[in-house]
Amino acid sequence: MSKETGVITSVKYEAAGAQIELTLMDVKNYLVSGNAGKVTNQEVGIFLKTCEGQKLNPFLREAYLVKYGEQPAQMIVGKDAFTKRAEGSPNYKGVKSGIIVVNLKEEIENREGTFIYTEGGEKLVGGWARVHFRDDKEEVFNTVSLSEYNTGKSLWAGKPATMIRKVALVQALRDAFPSGLGQLYIAEEIGIDEELPTDPVNPAEEQTPQEPPKMANKSLKQQVMQLAHEKELMTGEGKEANVEALEKLANDNGMSLRSLTEDQANDLIKILMEYQIIQDVPEENIQPVEEENNVVGEIVEDGDTPADDDNPF
Repeated sequence: MSKETGVITSVKYEAAGAQIELTLMDVKNYLVSGNAGKVTNQEVGIFLKTCEGQKLNPFLREAYLVKYGEQPAQMIVGKDAFTKRAEGSPNYKGVKSGIIVVNLKEEIENREGTFIYTEGGEKLVGGWARVHFRDDKEEVFNTVSLSEYNTGKSLWAGKPATMIRKVALVQALRDAFPSGLGQLYIAEEIGIDEELPTDPVNPAEEQTPQEPPKMANKSLKQQVMQLAHEKELMTGEGKEANVEALEKLANDNGMSLRSLTEDQANDLIKILMEYQIIQDVPEENIQPVEEENNVVGEIVEDGDTPADDDNPF
């Protein structure tokens, strides 16, 4: 915890026999789904403490921190975290789950698995799950309605049976093991449609987040404009200049004049130096063209400068 701000910046704990050290920067750099740049230190701090308290390993995708726009960040748990925690209980005997359909006889049927004959007229209406115990504890049976959770988007649009079965499964496991799974929810329960990553994360193997590319300075832009004039790809001066031909050349090479980086500007200068002016002349007048030496104006060493009125892009 930072003494200055009171924000939790790191936690250490054990999860499933593994020693976990989780920091604020680990979460921001590798573990946020959605808009990582919008997540606050306070939201990350809550995530750190929840992972510690629930003994969840986010590096194995047992927990996610999801942030969309300015909405509060949400912590969700992967389905495997539910099944692993249930399997860790000595009283757990297993679970069965499936879907609820209106079959061809127009009867409500609790069907194991996720197969449904929609082409024949069967209708998916929900999901179910049943948790069994080794002792004489009464089994937990849970049903959920498709209409209550189906967003019609993303995976719900393509795999509604798989999705509603998953919801029924985790709800039954949460009811069966409230002390270990209480207050934990999967994405499908709280309306998150994004397909979240499942590959484990190893910060030591991840690339360090790169700094934004350096934008082209005034000197480089002046060289581009000088060459563009020489190659007849630009006419006029300043804001009134016609740069359509130059812009097309840049776009054809994967660049944008209005967001030209330093590396791209240097590449564009090379392209312009090699560019040959195409003129329509009679075939009988075509003569071999001797290679010309293109001279680029003197480079003035300066740093990034604000845009000026002479800059057409």
